[in-house]
Parts: sequence; C-alpha cells; structure tokens
Amino acid sequence: MEDRTGLPVLTEPRDTLREGLSTLKEAGAVVHPVEAIQAKSASQEEQRRIQMLQSVYGTALPARMQLEQQILGRVQRLPGIPSSRLGLESLSGELDDFSFTSYLGHTEALETEPKGMHAEMEARLKLR
Repeated sequence: MEDRTGLPVLTEPRDTLREGLSTLKEAGAVVHPVEAIQAKSASQEEQRRIQMLQSVYGTALPARMQLEQQILGRVQRLPGIPSSRLGLESLSGELDDFSFTSYLGHTEALETEPKGMHAEMEARLKLR
C-alpha cells in the first residue's frame, strides 16, 4: 500500500497536461477502511501460506517459489501492449479467483485512448 503521509502535489511535480488538474481534496483523501483491510488481508494470507508450506515441506520449497515469483514478475511486454503474466497468476493461484477485474477494466472497454508508448516509457524510467 502506498504511503499517504505527504501530499503528492507538494512532494513531486505533476504534469497537468497529461494527468489533468489535481485537487488537494483528492490528494489528502483517506483510504476507505474496507480497502485498507483488504490490502492487509492479502499480505497476511500470503504469509500464512508461506508458513504452512515451510512447516509441511521445509524452507527450500517456499524459497524456490519466491524466486520463481520474482523471475515471473520481471517478464513484461513492450509498452502499450498489456502483459498477461499468466505464469505469475498460475503460481500465485490468481487464476482460480473471479473478481471485478476479471470482467471490468479491460482496455477494449475503455472510452478513452490508452497512453502512448512514449508516455509509458517516461513513467517507467521515471524521466518526468
């Protein structure tokens, strides 16, 4: 979860032409309690899963799975092309979950055009 101690408007410059106007109300908004609980429960569930695997199979299997997760997390496609990360989803068990992101938020359903390749590379390389 991101750090909400400072206002992003004051801590880093904002590209108003690309990102639109910002308000201090949006920047200083408190995260909803349910959203905070969901974010915390996902990390706690992962820790319980690792502890269970350690107690059943020893420390080698969870260490190997974490290495595989790091390797699969680095695989990306070129900017502008969505990455499916199928290997990472199969390793973490997200393929079995059905949530809002399974059918909402696809790029085909967006009314606005996606960011350009240059804007995505600038954001990825932290040039702006």
